[in-house]
Amino acid sequence: MPHPLSTVVRSAVCCFLFLAAFGRPLWAADGATAPPPAESAPREENAPASPPEQPQSAEQDQTFEITAFKLEGTTLFPVQRLLDLLDDLVGTGRTAADVEKARDILEKHYHEEGYPTVLVNIPEQSVENGVIRLQVIESKVSVTRVTGNRHFSTELILDKLPSIAPGAILYAPNVQKEINKVNRNPDLKVIPSMAPGKELGTVDVELKAEDRLPFHGSLEFNNRNSHDTTPLRLNLSAHYDNLWGKEHSFSLQYQASPQKLKEVEVVSGSYMLPAPWDKDTSLIVYSVYSNSNTTFGDAFNTIGKGDIVGGRYVIPFPPYEAYNHSAVLGFDYKHFRENTGQTGVPEGTTSSPVEYLPLSLAYSGSLPDSTGITLFNAAFNMAFRGMVVRQQNFEEKRFKARGNYFYTTLGVERRQKLPGGAALGVKLDGQIADQPLISNEQYAAGGMDSVRGYKESELMGDNTFHGILELSAPDLAPLFGLRERFLLTPYTFYDFAALFVKDPLPGQEDAMNLQGTGVGIRGYLFRDVEFQLDWAFALSDTAKTKTGDNQLYFKVKYQF
Repeated sequence: MPHPLSTVVRSAVCCFLFLAAFGRPLWAADGATAPPPAESAPREENAPASPPEQPQSAEQDQTFEITAFKLEGTTLFPVQRLLDLLDDLVGTGRTAADVEKARDILEKHYHEEGYPTVLVNIPEQSVENGVIRLQVIESKVSVTRVTGNRHFSTELILDKLPSIAPGAILYAPNVQKEINKVNRNPDLKVIPSMAPGKELGTVDVELKAEDRLPFHGSLEFNNRNSHDTTPLRLNLSAHYDNLWGKEHSFSLQYQASPQKLKEVEVVSGSYMLPAPWDKDTSLIVYSVYSNSNTTFGDAFNTIGKGDIVGGRYVIPFPPYEAYNHSAVLGFDYKHFRENTGQTGVPEGTTSSPVEYLPLSLAYSGSLPDSTGITLFNAAFNMAFRGMVVRQQNFEEKRFKARGNYFYTTLGVERRQKLPGGAALGVKLDGQIADQPLISNEQYAAGGMDSVRGYKESELMGDNTFHGILELSAPDLAPLFGLRERFLLTPYTFYDFAALFVKDPLPGQEDAMNLQGTGVGIRGYLFRDVEFQLDWAFALSDTAKTKTGDNQLYFKVKYQF
């Protein structure tokens, strides 16, 4: 007698699987993978208890032969690939439980392959000739809604999530990847949720957005000054990151020496937008105007006025497991107007302007692991004669300098977690040039981010090796009951730089080094104010700094 099998539809379970995969914040770590979907929906805490199992009917105990399975509605995988999964269920002495098992095997396969909304039904049928029909329902998105957004348009959010567009079959890896990209924006977070659609084989998706005004700025005071200049520096910046509702960004920066504006004054602006041909990449154009009056060396004064206009093309590469990396192509037009002469002797001043069009290629990568993170960077910088460059201007500015220079910079950094909340940081970088470089392209060493114990840009070289070793203690804030609102990290450090000058002039050193050591503390207050305080001692002599001299550096930055 033919054995009737009833239809079973489990859209609710299907929606639970989707929520199990995506119903959590996804912005914590780029490239995180969704958890594997659950195999069955858990019973809610207050749900009524299931009725006791009924004894199997004679119909359920009835055996029959399965000669083959016939699949209907499948488009995502080759039919034979799916049938191969059911080979062990073909044969005599089969029951309805074996048909249910076949259905479960197929659904589990779809879910494990990244399709959490696909379900398999057993249509009502009579088993004739031993052929069992299974109906695969590849549920498609019926409606996609965005809720909660105020500063980012619905169109922008949906444009970034094509895998959730109406008509799509949800593929978890693609959805996860796109959600991660959206949530890289610090001002926008999106969490998807799903419910069964009005029609069988459809789902409705809701994108719950949390956003904030994409306008930010900062105010910073520090004492990163060079020799013979006033100590204080002021940095102001502001940027808006959703111009035209298309995530274009415009920023302005202003740097000055507030005690004497004529010493240092720099104004810069930039505009960034997704590249029209590839929205995963970015185009940046920027401009810099600088006016400085800085004394350095032995009784010589350099008055620098410069203009820079440039562009960058940022290319993020697909991550390789945990390794994230990107490349940046760039060009600049640089025009520096400088007068060089003996301090206090205006009539001896000579003009040494220079303009050129350098090109650059940079690469950077990061590799996090369970005990820290490793960072890499490399860059190639070059200029060619005939591209704006006037050879004579280079020769006047630096002995044996030419307009067709090439130099590369390399760097590696390791931030290692240690037991007890301590940490060790090691940073190595350097520069190698093919010829004497003009001062605008030389490596500058000394200062808060270079070798502490010296003034900013105390020494400059063509070829350079630089290193920083820093040992950090655990955060002190918990000791004072300030865990949530403060971060206080003390550390000790040793900085080093070796600089080499190509074709030095008579009396000029061709090799120099800087060494500094000391202690410091950095952290934040109320999460809006960042600070750093370093006390450093010089361990080698320069023309203006002697071994044992100490420098106190500070930085206080408020950002919103």
